[in-house]
Amino acid sequence: MSEHQKASTRHADRVGVQPWLLAALVGSAMLAAAMAGQVVASRNGSPAAVGQVAGAVVAVLALLGLPSLSVRLIARLVVVASGALLVRFGVLTGSLVSGDQAVLAWVVATVAVFVLTDRLSTDVEEPLRPAGAPGVPVAVASPVDPVPAASSGPGLSDPARTGRAVLGVLGVVVLLALLLTPLALPHAGKPTASGDGPRLGRGGSATASLRSSDSLDMTRRPELTDEVLFTVETSRETFWRGETFDRWDGRRWTRSDPQRYVVGDDGTVLPGVDDLGVNGDDEFTQRFRIEADFADIVYAAPSPVSVQAQQGLAQRFDGTLSTASIPMGRGATYTVTSRRTLLSPELLREAGRLPVPEGIGSRYAAPPTTTERVRAAAVRATEGATSTYDKILALERWMGARTEYSLDAPLSPTGVDVVDNFLFESRQGWCEQIASSLVVLARANGVPARLVTGFVPEERDPVTGTYVVRARQAHAWAEVWFAGIGWVPFDPTADVPLAGEDTSGSTLGEWLARHAVVLVLGLVALGFVAWAGWFLVRRLRARRARHVHLRTVWSAGADAQLEALGERVGRPRGPAETATGYAAVLAERYGEPRLVDVGRVIDDGLYALVEPSPDDQAAAVALLTHLAAIDPPDPPNAVLADDVLA
Repeated sequence: MSEHQKASTRHADRVGVQPWLLAALVGSAMLAAAMAGQVVASRNGSPAAVGQVAGAVVAVLALLGLPSLSVRLIARLVVVASGALLVRFGVLTGSLVSGDQAVLAWVVATVAVFVLTDRLSTDVEEPLRPAGAPGVPVAVASPVDPVPAASSGPGLSDPARTGRAVLGVLGVVVLLALLLTPLALPHAGKPTASGDGPRLGRGGSATASLRSSDSLDMTRRPELTDEVLFTVETSRETFWRGETFDRWDGRRWTRSDPQRYVVGDDGTVLPGVDDLGVNGDDEFTQRFRIEADFADIVYAAPSPVSVQAQQGLAQRFDGTLSTASIPMGRGATYTVTSRRTLLSPELLREAGRLPVPEGIGSRYAAPPTTTERVRAAAVRATEGATSTYDKILALERWMGARTEYSLDAPLSPTGVDVVDNFLFESRQGWCEQIASSLVVLARANGVPARLVTGFVPEERDPVTGTYVVRARQAHAWAEVWFAGIGWVPFDPTADVPLAGEDTSGSTLGEWLARHAVVLVLGLVALGFVAWAGWFLVRRLRARRARHVHLRTVWSAGADAQLEALGERVGRPRGPAETATGYAAVLAERYGEPRLVDVGRVIDDGLYALVEPSPDDQAAAVALLTHLAAIDPPDPPNAVLADDVLA
């Protein structure tokens, strides 16, 4: 292939571009795509390096593997697509909120791409090469010239143009496939990963909700933030249980059995005798991905029957899980299979009338450590209730009528029973105090209950259905034991109204500040998409105008040649005479019937919606050129001439 042929297969903005400029543009696009690939891969549990390499390869293939397409357009589309992926899999899932610097690198690369493409547009102007062929006037573009053919509109049959169009379409398909491949990663192979190594914050601290503890102090106020702790992919909207506590001393919770046991290599969780949920008919899975820097609690929907993770795991016979020795870091994933019994009020009422085994009653339903007025209130609140289920509902209603939820509630004074102080003095508290009160009131009625801490589903991605779990969604609730069913969660906080100072919610300014990163990147991505659309429309219009110009130039030149043939035989063209009609007259003068087709081709080129084919154009030009090169025929007799003119 000659140099001229090679150049003709490349887009105009690739011809003559300076090597350093092209290299810088490719490098910047690679960086932007690599950052997007890193976020997508990390989000789906794959190594960040794999995503970086995949993104960079996509950028190189798109920029250098499609020479017939504009390098400026492809580079800008790469940064737009990478920005959309960054927002979708980084910001909206919280992967960037926790301090990832990928967005900063992407912004730098994006700015570089737009600066370089602007420099490219000023350094390299798309040439409009003159058409023509030997023996043909300059105004008539030869259909065999490669430039007009390459610029012609759709519907042409030139094999080279068709091949380049197919290559372009295939390139776009490959690009989209490579960009969307990370979406399939969660469904390919074992969905677990070790993630980054665990890291403690300054002062050796970690988010309390993700760090296991042997006790839970009810005199400490929880710290709830918008930090993303983990994400969950599941088909069920359930509580995610972290830890359970069954021993209460009036101010804090502990465990009567702190012993942990190693989970086997097959991931099977051994249930306790009281955990009847493992026999339930409804089985489902949850896939967790850690977004915090440290976690040693393994959250799961009750009741877990198996868990797959790369870390060694441990369990307690109360159904809680944790890492055995090495905690999890950011990016770690694990999959839990759980079972549950589908419940109804009728089923719970019936089960609540059955006797409670002695071992469960002595551990979870023994008279609690509390004050006399709490015991008396527990009995009064459940008067008339005939089943365990109705007693719990009565206690929730009683608490909802006299207490309020508030994170700003005053702390319990030293030496005072926390439940008593909450129910009768402050009457304001947070979820741990509310749930603790329900457990104590239930036990005062002889109902087996325990305290559970974990998270509730609240924020769900509308596209993928993935739950995004933040620190402020940490929660506590009560679990009540029912014969034949096992532990059933009850959330008394749902029936406790917000305190007056909390009813206003966040202000518009606070909401904007909290979502500033998402809003800014979302606006940037929308701006890039709008710009890309405007650019494509403008380019299509420009190509259409250029195509119409070339088409008009060819048709006008051929029309002028036709009139020149008429002048040679003394037959000028009439003011209202079409090229087809005029060519029919000249066909008789020249004795050349093919001139009729030439006139039709010229009229189609000037006025028809679909221009003549390249073969028709070539035949017309060849015939006009041939007739112009031979001697004109003798003029017709005067009578015939007068008849024609008349």
